[in-house]
Amino acid sequence: MTQSASKSCDICMSGPGRNYCEQCDQWMCENCKTLHLRSKISRNHTFFSGSNINPEEQPFCKEHGENFIFYCIDCNMPICKICSVKKHKKHDMSEINESTQELQAEVKRVIDSKIKSVKTNLDKIEQGTGKYQSDIKEAIRVIEEDGKQMKQWIDKKVQALIISLEQKETANLKVFQKIKTGFQNDLGKFVKCQTAFTESQKVADATNLLTQLKNIKSELDVADEKQPPVMPTIKYNKKNVSEREIFNLFGDIKFQ
Repeated sequence: MTQSASKSCDICMSGPGRNYCEQCDQWMCENCKTLHLRSKISRNHTFFSGSNINPEEQPFCKEHGENFIFYCIDCNMPICKICSVKKHKKHDMSEINESTQELQAEVKRVIDSKIKSVKTNLDKIEQGTGKYQSDIKEAIRVIEEDGKQMKQWIDKKVQALIISLEQKETANLKVFQKIKTGFQNDLGKFVKCQTAFTESQKVADATNLLTQLKNIKSELDVADEKQPPVMPTIKYNKKNVSEREIFNLFGDIKFQ
């Protein structure tokens, strides 16, 4: 395979050979390439096009100069037909396009699953945060209602309880925001994987595509599955008290 991209078409011998057929190891002009792809026996052949193509740089077996047509599952590597007989005869093998398609389907499934999971968890955090803040507001409302009824005795107690609630709210919201940011970062990572996957669909060479898909799969496997936090609930337990009992019987705040 020492041909040059500047030579003439190997089929008609007249047109410029700008298209290299991987399977036939031949240069073809545009017309011959079109006819080649219309033939039933060669309709699935793949081409490299361009004036600077060097077939020596294409993904062939370095030992035998043959196209990679199989994928050795035991050795985790693409192999040619000669390698399949000599070095990998008893190994578990599959056709390379089949392996690529299977990995492609798996990567797409993992991307879709992870993005769906993160979005679902983000929705749960949003809903839980809203409910938590509503609980805080309701507890404050009840406390203030008691405060009006017992204003002259419990001003300091009311303020102390409100401050306690608000401090707890501030602390918990910071925790929620940190967890939410983690999910958002994961979402960004998976969206990048989705973009890389979409771009990989433009790659014609199966070996190159397989490599890109493996890289994407590795990025997806690194990310740990996160679970949304269990949202705390808040309830103010109101008590009916007399003036003499106000400080001893004032309601308690319970955090869960």
